[in-house]
Amino acid sequence: MIPKRVPLSARRTFAHEMGATIFFTLAIAMIEGGVVAVFARQSFDGDVPERRLNFAVALLGSMGELANILSFIWSSLGDGRRLVPFINRLQVAVIALVAIIALLPDSPSGLALLVALVLAARLCWSGIVTMRTGVWRANYPPAARATVVGLLSSAQVLIVALGGALMGWILDHDPDAFRKIVPVACLAALAAVWSYGRIRVRREHRLLRESSGPLLKPWEGPLVVWNVLRRDRRYAQFMLCMFVLGFGNLMLTPILVIALREQFGFGYFNSILITSSIPALVQMAVIPLWAMLLDRSHIVRFRSIHSWVFVIAGVVFVAAAVTGHVGLMYLGAAVQGCAYAGGALAWNLGHVDFSPPAQTSRYMATHVTLNGVRGLIAPLVSVSLLETAKAAGLPGPASMLTVAMAVNAAGAVGFVMLRRSMERESALARVPAR
Repeated sequence: MIPKRVPLSARRTFAHEMGATIFFTLAIAMIEGGVVAVFARQSFDGDVPERRLNFAVALLGSMGELANILSFIWSSLGDGRRLVPFINRLQVAVIALVAIIALLPDSPSGLALLVALVLAARLCWSGIVTMRTGVWRANYPPAARATVVGLLSSAQVLIVALGGALMGWILDHDPDAFRKIVPVACLAALAAVWSYGRIRVRREHRLLRESSGPLLKPWEGPLVVWNVLRRDRRYAQFMLCMFVLGFGNLMLTPILVIALREQFGFGYFNSILITSSIPALVQMAVIPLWAMLLDRSHIVRFRSIHSWVFVIAGVVFVAAAVTGHVGLMYLGAAVQGCAYAGGALAWNLGHVDFSPPAQTSRYMATHVTLNGVRGLIAPLVSVSLLETAKAAGLPGPASMLTVAMAVNAAGAVGFVMLRRSMERESALARVPAR
């Protein structure tokens, strides 16, 4: 059902975009962090040394963020180009890369290829994430934008949740079934290319004129990030708080996957429930509530409230690891889903409260590139500290979950301080015109 806030002129676009989201997510679900990390930890257990496998799990669990480290390339390559055809080509690339996963052997080389394929597919997905905000800004009015993105995000997380759980249940019964599941999902995802290709971007010719200019070489991309942060002091402060909060979240994921296998002895299904399906289902249910707040708030005010839910989830996970209580793991996953719901909206729209219209993709590229930097560092730091704690005889999962929770708390405090500083300057006195 198309929401009433969406004007008649944008309803056709919304219908095509919803169709594309539903079908394309079938492919994305195969490489979603919580799903593919559990898949690797379970499928390659015994075929790869444990330490090497844990580091691979850390990379796979954060691959969505790690791939964003090169997102400035998409901002450069997409500058001055028509958005929909550009995104269509990236969709095809993602589907092809995911399909190859079905051919991988259960061996150390298969694990290495899995990491490489997921990275390549996630790199292409980061291009879609970077460029599609320009489509949203052009086609949907400010009063409806968060609601539209919330509905699209809800559809995506529902498919990831159900698809991941179904995949886990099947793999518990037949570990080789992924060789059939992945190709079927990718074939269905091809329908997304057709549906998205029918979208038209309003006033695209004017946007192309405004953004036209000498195209950046890919290796000049870091200059985009540097220039955005240098020219916009408040956005730079916002990105610093995001970096800290996101670092804690990325430390958490691989520790959960490892703890569920080593401490709780879970198989595919229950592990995917906790790392992916339960958070995704809760996220879908809670997104409309966060959308109402975001529609009426500057992103800094929103984050200063929303970030504390991540801290609460961290506290519950720590309690689960310390007590060994399985039920707390499921509760922590539900609380984390509440946090992810707000994060899904803020991720896609937060930069719009800072960026000039013609610079939207560059601000988004800055955001996702910095996310990529922490995606490279945080999981490796997390697993390295975990291995050190285990070697020292400490309760590794409980110790590292505590560290991740503390880092999240530092990020949440940062957002509160930034909000107060901006309120003193009256920067948040009005609802922004996204």
